[in-house]
Amino acid sequence: MVGGLVAAHHGHFDALLFAVVTLGIVMAHSAADFIDDYFDFRNGHLGNKEKQFHDSPLLDGRLTARQVLVAALLCLAVAAATGVYAYAAVGTPVLYLVAAGAFVVLFYTAPPVRLNYRGFGETSLFFAFGPMITFGVYYVLVRQPAWEPVLVGVPLGIFTMNIGLVSNTFDHDDDVKSGKRTLALRLGQAGAVRLLAVLSAIAYGVLVLAVLAGAMTPWSLLALLGAPLAVDTVRRTARFADIAHYTAAMTSAIALSSLTGVLLGLGYAFSTLTGGAVR
Repeated sequence: MVGGLVAAHHGHFDALLFAVVTLGIVMAHSAADFIDDYFDFRNGHLGNKEKQFHDSPLLDGRLTARQVLVAALLCLAVAAATGVYAYAAVGTPVLYLVAAGAFVVLFYTAPPVRLNYRGFGETSLFFAFGPMITFGVYYVLVRQPAWEPVLVGVPLGIFTMNIGLVSNTFDHDDDVKSGKRTLALRLGQAGAVRLLAVLSAIAYGVLVLAVLAGAMTPWSLLALLGAPLAVDTVRRTARFADIAHYTAAMTSAIALSSLTGVLLGLGYAFSTLTGGAVR
């Protein structure tokens, strides 16, 4: 949504192409979730998922591992079809965007790369759910590279990355057993909480500096309204010693990521409607 609105802000929007690309991203995300659960289940590394608010149906036998794998392949097929459509419409650069996204989708948990086991899980979330999507959607619609969609994607990527960081902070002990080298394991749980606070400050810092530099619309400062949620996420995650606080911390982190996207989108919509579009 945000990438599309930034493109519209610059006078470029193809509703059909936007819808197809959005469908592809949603299907790729769904495939990534299925693949993540499939390999964690096969390896016996589902961590605290039986205690979480988004428990896996693999745990109580509602689904089999084979069914989850089939679902992943179906989602990948739809995502690939949308990629073919975008390639036909835009050209070769789409292949690079699709390849980058596919790498994260396929190898976040899956062997032999297993990004989440090698300390690159949170970083992958930053790129995949931040600059890669906003820049990718913008490029497909505008067909020219620009820094603005990358900068817009930074707070979105950080706050999505923070969801993984919160989860891994509470999953610390299980990740030690499973051999996942997450940031929470490398830094320790207290260190992960400090990083959470620093990253949140960086997200808002990039936003403010980009606006002051004229690289983003001033309306994007609406995203600062989410700051209380950022503080709440850090405060709740700091209670990592009690797993009972997991749900509240994750709910706050997810709400912040979603709200930031909505507010940034509204900012660009308002800017365009009030005559701020650059054509």
